[in-house]
Amino acid sequence: MIQHSRVVQWLVTGLVVTAALLVVLLFGWLRVVNASQGILQEEAERQRDALERIVDRADTTLQGSTAWVGRNCNEVSSALQAEGTLSPYFRSIWLVSHGKMYCSSVLRSNEAIDMPLPNELVPLLAGARAVFVPSTPYVHDAPALALFVPTSATDGVLGFIDGVYLSESLHSVKNSDLEWTAMTIGKLSLTSEGSKLESAATATRGAQMTLASELFTTSLAGSPSLTRWLIANYAPIYLSFGAVIAILLGILTFRHLSASQFMLRQIALGIKRNEFKVYYQPVMELATGRCTGAEALVRWHHPVAGLVRPDAFIPIAEGNGLIIELTRSLLKIIRNDVSKGALPQGFHIAINLAERHLRDNTIVQDIERIYGSLNDTYPLVAEITERYVIRDSTTARNVMAELQRRGIETALDDFGAENNSIGYLKQYDFNYLKIDKEFLPVTEDDVVTRNICDSIINLAERMGMMIVAEGVESEMQANYLRERSVTYAQGYLFARPISFDELVPFAIAHAGAGLTTVKQFSAAVTPIAPAAPVTPIAPVTQHKAV
Repeated sequence: MIQHSRVVQWLVTGLVVTAALLVVLLFGWLRVVNASQGILQEEAERQRDALERIVDRADTTLQGSTAWVGRNCNEVSSALQAEGTLSPYFRSIWLVSHGKMYCSSVLRSNEAIDMPLPNELVPLLAGARAVFVPSTPYVHDAPALALFVPTSATDGVLGFIDGVYLSESLHSVKNSDLEWTAMTIGKLSLTSEGSKLESAATATRGAQMTLASELFTTSLAGSPSLTRWLIANYAPIYLSFGAVIAILLGILTFRHLSASQFMLRQIALGIKRNEFKVYYQPVMELATGRCTGAEALVRWHHPVAGLVRPDAFIPIAEGNGLIIELTRSLLKIIRNDVSKGALPQGFHIAINLAERHLRDNTIVQDIERIYGSLNDTYPLVAEITERYVIRDSTTARNVMAELQRRGIETALDDFGAENNSIGYLKQYDFNYLKIDKEFLPVTEDDVVTRNICDSIINLAERMGMMIVAEGVESEMQANYLRERSVTYAQGYLFARPISFDELVPFAIAHAGAGLTTVKQFSAAVTPIAPAAPVTPIAPVTQHKAV
């Protein structure tokens, strides 16, 4: 039997389910990460905008004070003091001339101040617009943001924005979504975690979002509560979705790996690889011993499983529509065999049709295209087994009528094996009736079976149908059929299913010989005698090969 173990089926299904669930959860986690990044992006923009409003307001004030640069301090001291007092955010405002601070908003003096710029402010004269300082003149150990508006290379207006305002802004932006926020200029940072300046490398370690402004950068990190909140919101959605997807994929995988589906794929692959072969069981004329034809039977030579029984793959091929392609493949093999012209003219080749073949004219077209004019020399007989339930009787009648119109006779196979016997005889016009082997008497004393078989024979004769008896295995059965004028028979008494190379000499040897000759023939095939039956290539069950 061609199939994988149930363990493999469950194992692969479990792996698919697990993988599907993990993939969905991975997408869920990525969604959480993206959502977190989106929230952090919004928070970072809010933080940057809040700080920019402070810096821009202060810069505007300093820009308005540039007209006082270079003037005597006693002339502008009052105005400078008012500006520093009334303007928000400033700790102090200074006028700078020739690299020195000479006038302040926090001091009223008639004498000019001569204060060199502290070292941390020197970069302002080199082009920097803003720097963080840990302290300012007259206010120690309190960080501030030094903002400079130059009027020349050595002159300008210097303002100190109190770090308290910046810290409060950082704290106001910080919420439950954020672990910390930071404002960075150069190598120094002011964070929401403290009021002192810190090294930027230390303060912003672990930053998840950083945005650059003209004078500074803002950084922040999300809090664990943000992640937990996002997971709590998205987890039920993705868990439910993942479970549905995993279950659906699991069902599909389990079905895909089922024995029937696995067999179906193997059949399709076998057709492509030409693994299916045709064997022929001779049909004998009882009165003369002539071999007048043969029934074409398919055998599957699987490269791993070896010879596969027809009843193991034919029902699967029939149930999934693959029987159409399999029949085409067999028709090509039969065509290639009989086109050699080695068989006697008029030799009949019987092929089995499935119910699927009777739903449309596909089989008629296939026979016409593949077999063509060979039917004039080696007529085909289409056998329809009784075990099929024909769904569309009207279409089936049309198909059978079209076959007969083209010179292809029809036969009702396995008559009596199912409950459709009489109904099919009423609905369809058959040329042949094939008696199932179950209704052939096994012994001389088998009265019940004899009576049933006699009734079948009488019915066929009254309907003008030729009779073919299947499964003839003993001389007693052959004599019984001959006494009742049954025309044809096939079975192991005469020959097992044989290859075409064996069929040709068999048919030639039995083109006109009597039954005695049949029993003595041994050149190509050994007939089956009642006392010593020969094992067939593959047992033929109710599921006949196509």
